[in-house]
Order: sequence, then structure tokens, then C-alpha cells
Amino acid sequence: MPTWDPSRLSSLVLSYIRQHPIIFTSAVAIVPLAALAMPSYRGYIDLGPGGLPHNVFGWLLQETLRPLSLSSTTDLGVFQKTGVSAPYEPHGNTRFLQEPLAQRRGDRPVIPNYVAPQRQATEKGDAALVTRMNNHLRDLSSHHPDKLAVKASGLEAKENPALFVIINPLPKYLENGTKGEIVHVHGEASSHMVLSLTDAKEALAKGWAELHPLSGVMGRIPLPYVMIYAPRDEEEFGQWARFVDAAVAFTSAGKE
Repeated sequence: MPTWDPSRLSSLVLSYIRQHPIIFTSAVAIVPLAALAMPSYRGYIDLGPGGLPHNVFGWLLQETLRPLSLSSTTDLGVFQKTGVSAPYEPHGNTRFLQEPLAQRRGDRPVIPNYVAPQRQATEKGDAALVTRMNNHLRDLSSHHPDKLAVKASGLEAKENPALFVIINPLPKYLENGTKGEIVHVHGEASSHMVLSLTDAKEALAKGWAELHPLSGVMGRIPLPYVMIYAPRDEEEFGQWARFVDAAVAFTSAGKE
């Protein structure tokens, strides 16, 4: 039985490299890049389904969007830019929160560095809390069927219910952007909602929220589209409900 000569394999590999140098150098470059990218991809998958495909194509898409995203989702400076309030007039600079907003206790939760989906990695809520939050949205819509409805989200995974404003006509920032969607809850009990510029700015300043990485930088996502952190107790659930009320009041202002 013939024996395998390791030098024969080496000769074959060297011969192939000489004949195809571009393929070889490309492969050498890809291996470390893939090794660096794998933790990021795994982290993306661990976030769960969102508005982008829950696979490698969704991960690549959110990476391609990164150059467009905000450098900071907690920087209040974006609200000071010239002309920023124009798309949200005449109510963008109105305060709709009905009670004083206290400073949120403790530090902000950890938010993994992805353009989308935007999720909390710490201080998560459980399934019972998510159900309660979604039921609150349904109860709210049932009491105001003339202007609110709960439907499948157009910004998150399709199984996510969302609260929509159904007034006609919709404000331009909703019509051209979220198509009327103003609140949805994520699987770890954080939520996205559209507040007035004034309320969004205060929510950021007092530690309750941060902007979406694409807030105000793409036509579909308004600037005051914010992520409200998951409620940690009954008091914070009440504050979350007041944020929802403020979102409804702002997006339906003048249509009562």
C-alpha cells in the first residue's frame, strides 16, 4: 500500500498559490475579517427578531447603515440644529407630558452597538411585563377607536403589535415615515415611541430614553423617535404609560 508523502501536499499547495496569487491573498485577508465579524454577528442574532431579517443579510444591512447612523444616541445637541423643528410644527416644541418628569434612578442600561434592532442587554423585563405593556396599548386603542388602533408593526418583526394613530390626514412626519405607527414594545420590554421634540429631549436628559441610531437621519424615522427603557417597577410602569399618553397627544394634536 503506497504511503502519503507530506512533501507532495506542500508542493501542490505552493504550485496552486503561484498560479492563483490573487485568490490566495484574498482568502488570507478574509479569514481574520471573518474571525473579527463572527462575535458581532452572533450578538446580532442574540438580540432576536427585529425590523431587519434575522440572519446574516440583516446583520450585513445594519452594518451598511452604520455610516448614516448617529454618532451618539444620547447627545442632546441634535435638537439644537437649525431648522430641526420645522417638520414637526406646529406642535413639535409643545410639552405633552402631564406630570413633572423625575430623573431616572441609576445608570442607563447597556445597549449593544447595532444600528438595528435596538435592544437592552441589561435590566430586561420579562414576558409578563411585555404582555402587560401590549395589553395597555390595546386598552388605550379600545377606548379611542376613532384615532387609535393596534396592528402588526411595520418597523419591527411582524409578530410585534404596535399602536397606530389612524387620524386622517396623518402628520407628514408620520405619513412619510412610520405610516402612523407611534409605539411598539420589544421582547425585553424596552419600547420605541414618537414623542414631541420637547418631551423627547427631556426624556433623554433625565435618563429615561435615547434616540434610535437612525432617528432623524432617514426619511422613515422621525427625530423624536426614541427608545424608552424597560420599566423596572410599578412606578416606572406608570411613567412608561405617561410617555405613551404623551406620544398619542402629540401625534394626534389638533385632530380632536
